[in-house]
Amino acid sequence: MRKLTQRKRRLIVETPCLIRGRPLVVDVEADSRDMLRRLLEGDGWSVTTAANGRLAMEKLSESKPALILLDLMMPEMDGFQFVEELRKRPELRDIAVIVITAKDLTPEERLRLDGHVEIVLQKGADQSEELLRETGRLVASRIRKQAPNLA
Repeated sequence: MRKLTQRKRRLIVETPCLIRGRPLVVDVEADSRDMLRRLLEGDGWSVTTAANGRLAMEKLSESKPALILLDLMMPEMDGFQFVEELRKRPELRDIAVIVITAKDLTPEERLRLDGHVEIVLQKGADQSEELLRETGRLVASRIRKQAPNLA
């Protein structure tokens, strides 16, 4: 896995003040949710969390996040159902979703997510660097859309 370049790391650290919203971390496992929250807070983000898709939908009615980090295997409303509901709402369709899951996805499940999420990352020991890299890439893309002269 490649190390983050200084420029990319700086972009991730500086972007919280440049982009509207905060990341929303949705994961039933408290340890995973807390690890992702700490990882992002360590790079300057203010993070919102939810333990399942239903609670995440409630959070979306309070404020629109910059992006969503989403687990798939959750009670009440799983990640697949959450993505379907999210994409039905025109005002929320532009939110980037990064799926972070331990689930081995079937081809059918990948097809369900195709075009609705930015990337699927496997949970594991090396996810921190990849997560920061993908978060930085998505945030840079959002900055270009929101303020083209900053990118």
